[in-house]
Amino acid sequence: MRAAWLVMRWEYLIRIRSKFFLISTILMPLLIVGMISLPVLLFEEEDVQGFTISIVDESGVWTERIGQLLDERHSTADGAPMYPRYPLFNADQQGQRNEASALLEAGIIGAYLVIGPRFEEAGKVTFIARDGGRIFEQEQLHRVVQKTWTLAAIERHQVESELLATLDQTISWKSYTTRGSGMTESDALQAFMVPIIYVMILFFAVFFSSQILMRSIITERSNRVVELLLSSLTSRDLMTGKILGLGLVGLTQISIYLVVTSVAGAGYGVTMISAEGIGYFLLYAILGYFLYAAIYAAVGSLFETEQDAQQVIGLLSLIPILPLIFSSYVVTHPDSLTVQIASFFPPLTPFLMIIRLVVTDVAWWEVGGTVLLMILFTVLMMRWAGIIFRTAILLYGKRVTLPEIMRWVKAG
Repeated sequence: MRAAWLVMRWEYLIRIRSKFFLISTILMPLLIVGMISLPVLLFEEEDVQGFTISIVDESGVWTERIGQLLDERHSTADGAPMYPRYPLFNADQQGQRNEASALLEAGIIGAYLVIGPRFEEAGKVTFIARDGGRIFEQEQLHRVVQKTWTLAAIERHQVESELLATLDQTISWKSYTTRGSGMTESDALQAFMVPIIYVMILFFAVFFSSQILMRSIITERSNRVVELLLSSLTSRDLMTGKILGLGLVGLTQISIYLVVTSVAGAGYGVTMISAEGIGYFLLYAILGYFLYAAIYAAVGSLFETEQDAQQVIGLLSLIPILPLIFSSYVVTHPDSLTVQIASFFPPLTPFLMIIRLVVTDVAWWEVGGTVLLMILFTVLMMRWAGIIFRTAILLYGKRVTLPEIMRWVKAG
């Protein structure tokens, strides 16, 4: 066992000092901070600059009404209109459209609105712009035109002033989530982003550490270094030491990521990590790592070069990527039957359970059941990986088939 600890120490120190570890450890926190900060900045600032518009309106009535409400609601810091209007001089609608189109093509205006001939009843408006990406400006224009149309309808039907004032008000909305008998105030953006960030941390730490483990085994096998190592220690000590050493590397990265995530969230008044959450996260992260490490160690011992292993690696990579792809569905449907069943599929269990434990109350039997299943499946995979590693590590020039692997496992 002392040999396994020596291998673990060597693997940990050599990996933690590598450029790859330093780069990935720096880049991942930056990505996490960006994921937290960017949506907040977008929702706070929205980068709305406004632009000059024209309004194609044969009646001329709506141009004045929309323009007046635009100036009341949206202006620059110095009080100038955010959406100044460029006048159209044609009387008929087709002439105005041609004129507005020419102004848009020349860059004089940034967009124009076409008010339909039956706008009062149908409420039909067309928005034509040079830049399709100005979604916030388009949304502001949409709201103003909507409000103008609504106010005209209210005036037309002679609605009482008290009711009009009520219709113009906005309600106060607060969101809470229940956990057991307690209730805490929640934020929709925070509730959506936090579990996805957790899954990304787990994915990068577990998946990359397992990949490094496999590449290390393949490299040492192809360079015949493994023969020298096995002359001094057993295959079991070698595999155990490698898995533990790279597991510590992954745990180190996870700790750094969690600290950075917590600090970044605190900067915006968002609680990213709770004591209960960190406990569950580490539990499933450790079990997930050992499971994937066993799989990748077994695969690495079967191939002499990475090129030979590429097809198998591609198939294996799809499994942990699936929870990332469907994470938004799991966040919004954590208690659906499909998600509950998938949570008991060991390769997906760590990712799905971490999301579910963050966003909802998970029954104790589901937590206990998935943890027990993960432990049993991981122990089984570690045992099978040890048999495959011990048998295949010194096989050269021979492509191993699946029936052969099955015979090794049964014999072991």
